[in-house]
Amino acid sequence: MKRRFFILSVIGLLSLGFAACGSDDEEEGNGNNQNNVVQNGEDPFFSTSYLGKMQVGAGESSFVNDSAVCAYSVEEKALVLVNAKLMTGMPTLDTIRVDGVSFTEKSVADVTFAGENIVPTWKGRPFEQYTLTSLQGYAKNDSLVFSCMMGQFPVEFAGKLILVDIMTR
Repeated sequence: MKRRFFILSVIGLLSLGFAACGSDDEEEGNGNNQNNVVQNGEDPFFSTSYLGKMQVGAGESSFVNDSAVCAYSVEEKALVLVNAKLMTGMPTLDTIRVDGVSFTEKSVADVTFAGENIVPTWKGRPFEQYTLTSLQGYAKNDSLVFSCMMGQFPVEFAGKLILVDIMTR
């Protein structure tokens, strides 16, 4: 009986080892891996990132995330939010991508942006319940600030520059 239990345990552990080494976790879609834009640091369009505070909601029901990251791309017309958390009890969303943002670039260090009725994506899928409206913001020198409505939630972000890859500018 002990021998049978031992053999089954070894087979179970080996099965787990093989399952953990599979390559079935690759991104779906067209091969354009937008979900790791900021984390891997290889995307030349998102070479500038800002670490800051994202406040969701107003008053006593507001939620503050002190470790949110935002990056933008004038060329891609997009914002990316990393470590976004929209309310207490909600899991942290690794990467939310917001395409279709209108940018005005006065210089590399002075950019304004806006948007209306933009459906963000999360893990490559539309995140319609958090459609952005009234998006207004700017990146100037080492600061990025924006506000918007994300679904029913007012959102404000204020961050400081944490990464600049001058080779991709």
